[in-house]
Amino acid sequence: MSFRLRIFLLVMVVAVTAIGATAWLTLSLASRAVTQSQDAAERHKAEIRDTIERFGVTRGRWSGIDTVVRELSARSGLHIQVSTTDGERLADSDNLAGRAAGPVQPVPTSVDARPKISRAVLLAAQASEADAAAGKPSVSVILEKITGNGTPLVPRDLFGPEPTDTLLGQPLALTLRQLSQYRAALVAVRCMAAKHPGAADALASDTAPYLSRQQLTAHPDCVRQAVAKVLGDTAWLADVWQIITACGRVDPANKTGAPPLAVPTKCLPSAFSDAAGTTSASSVEIFLGAPAGTNLGALSRPAAFGVAGLIVVALVGTAWIARRVSRPVWRLTEASRRLAGGRLDTRVPATGKGELARLSASFNAMAEAVQQSEERQRRLVADVAHEMRTPLSNLRGYLEGLSDGVVQPSRELFVSLHEETMLQRRILDDLQVLALAEAGNLGYTKLPIDLADLVGTGSTAHRAVAKEAGIALTVDVPAPQWVRADPDRLRQVLGNLLTNAIRYTDPGGHVLVRVREQGRDAVLTVRDTGVGITPEDLSRVFDRFWRADPARQRATGGTGLGLTIAHRIVTDHGGRIEVTSEAGNGTTFTVRLPLATQVSAGPPP
Repeated sequence: MSFRLRIFLLVMVVAVTAIGATAWLTLSLASRAVTQSQDAAERHKAEIRDTIERFGVTRGRWSGIDTVVRELSARSGLHIQVSTTDGERLADSDNLAGRAAGPVQPVPTSVDARPKISRAVLLAAQASEADAAAGKPSVSVILEKITGNGTPLVPRDLFGPEPTDTLLGQPLALTLRQLSQYRAALVAVRCMAAKHPGAADALASDTAPYLSRQQLTAHPDCVRQAVAKVLGDTAWLADVWQIITACGRVDPANKTGAPPLAVPTKCLPSAFSDAAGTTSASSVEIFLGAPAGTNLGALSRPAAFGVAGLIVVALVGTAWIARRVSRPVWRLTEASRRLAGGRLDTRVPATGKGELARLSASFNAMAEAVQQSEERQRRLVADVAHEMRTPLSNLRGYLEGLSDGVVQPSRELFVSLHEETMLQRRILDDLQVLALAEAGNLGYTKLPIDLADLVGTGSTAHRAVAKEAGIALTVDVPAPQWVRADPDRLRQVLGNLLTNAIRYTDPGGHVLVRVREQGRDAVLTVRDTGVGITPEDLSRVFDRFWRADPARQRATGGTGLGLTIAHRIVTDHGGRIEVTSEAGNGTTFTVRLPLATQVSAGPPP
C-alpha cells in the first residue's frame, strides 16, 4: 500500500468519524435552535428592516451601518448580517462582537434604500388624470411642453414653498423637484457634518423636504452650496428628467383626436424610484440568524463517546503519520540549514518513488540551481575584474612612465590613454544597462513603429563604417512591418548586430539586412560573410563577455556585453533572437517580434 493511499484512508476514517459526530450533534440541537431563531426573527424582522431602510434613506450611503447593526443585535438578541446584492458584507453583528460569524437563514430580507414619492405629487398626478379625462386643452399644451422640448423643469428654490404655477406645479416637474430636494439635502447634511463637528450627517426625515427648519436656518451656507451643486449638474438633471418624463409621453400632433393623456398615477412611483437610484444608497439584503451562544450542556452520552473516539483515532493516526514523515522531513530540514549556511554541495538521499522521494529530488535540484547561480556570480565578478585589469594596467604603466620621465608625453600617447579610459566607461555603462535589464527595471516606451523604416534609417549610420572597411552593406526592407516597441532600444539592438557583422567580416565581404513578415511575426535578419562561429561556441554567443575573436574584439574596443543586452531587450519585447553560423562561412542573427494588432494608416505621431 502506497504512502499516499495510507494517508488517504486515514483521512477518510477521521473524516467519516467527524462527520458522524457532527451530524448527530446537529440533529439533536438543530430543531430547537431553528425554532428559537425563527420566532425571534419573525418578532423583530419588521423593526430591523425599517430601521436599516431609514438609515439608508436618510444618509444615502451605508458607512456607519455597523453601529446600527450592533444596537439592533443587542436589542433583539439575533445574529444580523447586512450585505449588498453582490454579496459584499457591510456589517455582521458577530464580527462586531469579536467572534466568528455564525450561521444565518438562507433567504434574506431585501431593503430598498430609495426614498418614496410624496403624497402631494401623487395627488397632483390624480388631478392631471382628471383634467385629461375632462378634455381640458391646457393639459395637452402643458404635457407637450414638458415632454416635448426635453428641458428639465425645476425651480431654483428647492426648499421654498411648493410651486403651484402652470408648469412647475405639474406632476413631472414636482417629481423632479422632490428628487433634486433629496440629492441637495444629502449634500447639505454632509457639508454640515464636515464644517461643524458633532452635527449629524443624516437627513431630518425620510420624506420631502428631508431637511428640518432648524437645519435650513442654522446652516444656510451648506444649503446654498448643495442647491447650487444639484442645479448646476445639468447632465444629472437631464438623465433624471428623461427617466421620469418617459412616464408622461404624449402625441404632440394628437392626430387621433382623442383626449390628451395625463401622467399615469400608477407609472409615476416606479419612475421616481428608478430616478432616485442615481442618488440613493444601493439596495442591501438582511440575513438573520440564531442568537450567539449554544447550550453545549445538552450533549448526550453518545455524543461524548463519539468525540472521545474521534480524538483517539486522530491521535493514533497523527502519531503514525508523524513517525513516517518525521525522518525524511528532519533530513530535509538539516540539509536546508546547511545550504543556508553556505554549504552549497549539500544533498539529501532521494531513494524510492513516493512523494517524499520526489520532494528530496526537488530539493537536490534546487540546491544544484543555487550552486550554479553562485558559480555564475563568481565567474561574472572574475570576468569583470579580468576585463578591467588589462586596460587599467596599461593606464597605470603609462602614467608611471610619464611620472618617472621614462615615457615622453605626446598627442598619440594621450589619444591612446583616452581610448583606454573610454573602453572602461563603455564596460561600466553596459554593465549598468545589463543589471537594470536583468532586474526588470530597464524602462521602455513602446509605440507603434514601422520596423522596416527603423532598420532602413538605422543602417545609414553604418554605411560609412562598412565602406571604410571594404564591406558591402545591403538593406532589403520592401514593405512596412508594424510592431509595438521602444524605437531607441530596437536601434540599440540593430546597431549591435550591424557592428558585430562589420567587425567580423573581412574586406571584400558582404552584410545583408532584411525585414520580412512571417506568420504573426516581423522578422529582422542580419547576415554576414565573416569568420563565423564554431559549433562549440554557438551556445555561448549571448553569455557575458564572450568573444568569438578576443584579439579582434579588444582591438576595436568591444565590451563583450552587447549581445547579452540585445537578447534581454528582444525578450522584454515579447520576441526572441536566434543565431546560426558556420565557421568560415558567416553568421546570421534573426530577431522575431510580434506584429502590432492595430496600427494607424500612416506613420505614428
